[in-house]
Amino acid sequence: MTAEMKKTLAFIVVALVLTGAAYVKIPDRTGGGAAFNDQGQKFFPDFTDPFACTDLEVSEYDASTAKTREFKVMFKDGKWTIPSHYNYPADAKDRLSKTAGSVMDLTKETIRSDRVEDQEALGVLDPLDPKAPLKGRGKRITLRDKSEKVLADFIIGEEVRERPGMRYVRVPGQKRTYGVNVKADLSTRFADWIETNLLKLDATHLRSITFDSSKADPSARKIVPGELVTIERKDGSAPWTLDAPIPPGQETNSEKISSLTNALADLKIVGVRPKPNGLSRELRMAASNDVKPATQLELQSLYSKGFYPLADGKLYSNQGAVIARTDEGAVYTLRFGEALFASDEELTAGSESESKEKGPETKKSEGTPSAENRFLMVTVAFDPSLVPEPPKPAETLTIPDDPFWKAPDDPKRIAEEKLAQEKVDKEKAARQKQLEAVEAKVKTISDRFANWYYVTPGESFRAIALDRPALLRVKTPEGAPGEPPSGFPGLPNGAMPGGMPPFHPR
Repeated sequence: MTAEMKKTLAFIVVALVLTGAAYVKIPDRTGGGAAFNDQGQKFFPDFTDPFACTDLEVSEYDASTAKTREFKVMFKDGKWTIPSHYNYPADAKDRLSKTAGSVMDLTKETIRSDRVEDQEALGVLDPLDPKAPLKGRGKRITLRDKSEKVLADFIIGEEVRERPGMRYVRVPGQKRTYGVNVKADLSTRFADWIETNLLKLDATHLRSITFDSSKADPSARKIVPGELVTIERKDGSAPWTLDAPIPPGQETNSEKISSLTNALADLKIVGVRPKPNGLSRELRMAASNDVKPATQLELQSLYSKGFYPLADGKLYSNQGAVIARTDEGAVYTLRFGEALFASDEELTAGSESESKEKGPETKKSEGTPSAENRFLMVTVAFDPSLVPEPPKPAETLTIPDDPFWKAPDDPKRIAEEKLAQEKVDKEKAARQKQLEAVEAKVKTISDRFANWYYVTPGESFRAIALDRPALLRVKTPEGAPGEPPSGFPGLPNGAMPGGMPPFHPR
């Protein structure tokens, strides 16, 4: 081998070494040998059944609180619950199966880096690692089955800058980071996992609404009597009327009432708090007036939210009550309590001070303004008198074959009376079946409300907790009394057809 050939070969070796070194530092490693290239492979090939997932946990670092927030949905005691929110029912359970299905198909689309040093910049540091820097922590998702076996576990980081929709993804404990199109619905918002419509009420079924402005005054340790005002209507399309004479020059405020019924039909849950077990049982029994004295723990739980029970079993709040009745037999009693200014998990699940029953946080956090919210307690009872009779088919007038009076022992009379009684019994049985079905539905709703205090937006409270002045407005004038119209009615400026001058009666 000549000296020139040796020199050329040396250049080639150096070039290959430099190329290899540069290749290792390139974040996007889409090439290479089969020994390390797992592009196109599934992250979790053993995860093949999305319905095997009974536990979803999402952990992410919250820079505003300097804490790692952990959100979990799991199947427990035959129902889906949210452990971080006192095992509140997870109504959006279909979201979990869809999320599990998308995670099951998660594929290693591109290799982006094998360098531990890149993980902070790519945002794939483990949020559950106490030794990890605060900056660069990602969102960790863990799925388990009923035996607590891990089905999938990965960390989602920043979006890949040159690939919109693609994010950096890393499996905990591994160095390699991938670029992946993540389609999983991985919300940690409490509202995304529950039925946020509290009453699930159809406004067309509302028939009467009573506003009881009697309030508890804890500072004076007494109940301040207030006015009872009721509005009602015959059916879903009829106008609302007041149960008392309306003063001259005023009328019902249809806009306020419309906002009221819409607010009832769309009353949102923004947070929940559990009632003590004993208190939950007592409220289920309240309809029968068989109420035991509350314990000190139960009383403190009520007081801290703005609710005050009396010795006779009656319950008052510091903001009065609203009673809504429907033609389905349901009587909803809404009692609004203390105001709550909070955000994030302190709003949805409560702060540490609340858990110790010291009372709700009523001051806004410095630098983080929060909207006003209200504690709400809901009870529901069944009133069969509200359920209308089913419509009867129109009877056609027919002339009987024998119109003359029949003796009591006449076989034809006996047969006719038997047929008539059977018809009455059938209608009565159908009515009873209808009432039992409605009562069962109301009981299910009642049991759902009995365990919880709810937190609702302040605007809902203001739209629902009305009084008599809010239900009335100044009557719209139809024209000054005794003043004739200025021209021909219905035409601009009173003009007459055909270009004739305006009509001005003398």
